[in-house]
Amino acid sequence: MRLFVFFLLLCSLHAHAQSVNGVVKDGRTGKPLYPVTVVNVRTQQGSSTDEKGNYTVAARPGDIIAFTYVGFKNKQLTCPDAILVATLNVELEPTEYQLEEFRLRPGHLTQYQMDSAERASIYKFPLLREHSNPISSPVSAIAELFNKNSRRIFEFQKNFHAGETEKFIDTKYNPEIVEKLTGATGDSIGHFMYAYPMPYNFARLASDLEIKMWIRDSYRKWLKDGAKDTMPAVGK
Repeated sequence: MRLFVFFLLLCSLHAHAQSVNGVVKDGRTGKPLYPVTVVNVRTQQGSSTDEKGNYTVAARPGDIIAFTYVGFKNKQLTCPDAILVATLNVELEPTEYQLEEFRLRPGHLTQYQMDSAERASIYKFPLLREHSNPISSPVSAIAELFNKNSRRIFEFQKNFHAGETEKFIDTKYNPEIVEKLTGATGDSIGHFMYAYPMPYNFARLASDLEIKMWIRDSYRKWLKDGAKDTMPAVGK
């Protein structure tokens, strides 16, 4: 009798997997993709991959799991049968397309775009400076290596572009947005954002819904991993 009950329980578990996990990779390079948005179409519960391409989302056998990532073709797969946890590894193929010409008008610009355009105009000349070609102009290229003014200009360009990247990400991912989406307060917001920085390409190409899902899912992972363990050390 006990054996029969155990058999029935085992069958029940087999038919009702509670989650599906796996790895999402680039179909061409085999490299893990991050952060891919993973959604159970039936329940609309979502998750996202980590830096190694791993994901976990609640699902039952037969549920449709959708995978979306900017610059890649969307894919939907069926959750297979399994005991408690099913495995579903995925390869996404890059999307090839050509953008039509688009001309920005003042009324279409965001505050960030207007500020960025103004900064680019102010620093127009140092930003236009290019490195000398070491093949066609080897003497000039060598001279630049020892010229303090040239080194300052190229260092300025590097810092300028890095600053623009950070300012753009701030428009999509900042303490106010994190507090609104997660309910976090105080220093915990900064510690969370330090542990989970948003990749620039994701901030630039992802939809508002994908960004919101990434923030919420990353915050849940941060709490699960042990928030205190991811806090930056004092003095760093």
